[in-house]
Amino acid sequence: MSVLHRSSRCDGYMRSFILISLLMKTVKCTPSFRCPEVVELGSSVNLTCCRESSRNVTSYLTPGGRTAAMCNLSDGGCIPPGKASVINNTCSVLTIPSVLPSHGGDWKCVNDTNNLRPETCHMTVVKIPTCNITSDTNTSSLNEGDKLTLTVSLSRRYCSESSLVVLTTGRISTTLINETTQFNETTQFNMTSSHFGEVGLIYSCSSSSRNVSCGGIHKLAEGTDMPTSSTQSAVTSSSDGASTVGIAVGIAVGIATVVIAIVIVYRRCKRQNIGTPEERPEEIPLANI
Repeated sequence: MSVLHRSSRCDGYMRSFILISLLMKTVKCTPSFRCPEVVELGSSVNLTCCRESSRNVTSYLTPGGRTAAMCNLSDGGCIPPGKASVINNTCSVLTIPSVLPSHGGDWKCVNDTNNLRPETCHMTVVKIPTCNITSDTNTSSLNEGDKLTLTVSLSRRYCSESSLVVLTTGRISTTLINETTQFNETTQFNMTSSHFGEVGLIYSCSSSSRNVSCGGIHKLAEGTDMPTSSTQSAVTSSSDGASTVGIAVGIAVGIATVVIAIVIVYRRCKRQNIGTPEERPEEIPLANI
């Protein structure tokens, strides 16, 4: 019984070992084709293809269907030289030194040109635009209810997929629709409390969204109400005028007071001079001759 029990246990271990070996072999043989999902126009990028088959020749097909490179995994050579290289007997890598607009789309890695189910990899090409935001209104002193017009100028943008431009003003997001590469888009709205704050631009290409640093206006700031400002200006002007008049009147009164005082003193002195006889030398009587 103990021998049979040991034999059954060994058979179970053997079955488990075989199953694990098959799983490992299945995972090892899974084909793979890797590329970045979103790439910048003009940047360098690598596409890696790993496949096991009876044929050791791997070809890279562009989204336009042309062969970009072909690698022989057995001898380690690639055609044309310099574009691709062999990593090992199952993997190779294609290097694109400068991404072009035509590189956006589905790339294929095949072992045979007649392969009906090639490995594919989708790559989106994007160029972040330069932008400038302007307005004919002073955006540093705005009030709720003011009508504001903003002009967004974009240039040198590109996306191999559908793109979206979103203008943010405070907590408000406005979608700008224009499919041309360069455009001036104008948006007009009445200011609310939610519009005050930072002004920014979000550029979305396919599944990628990025904040764009723009020139021009960066913030919508809240100022004082215009009627209140006018009233305050009028009050200030009136106060300034009254102060000026008061100073002039005070000076005139002071001068008049000084003049009157001088006249009074003068008259008093004159009166004293008339009432007091002038001192004369004492007359000495002449002796009779």
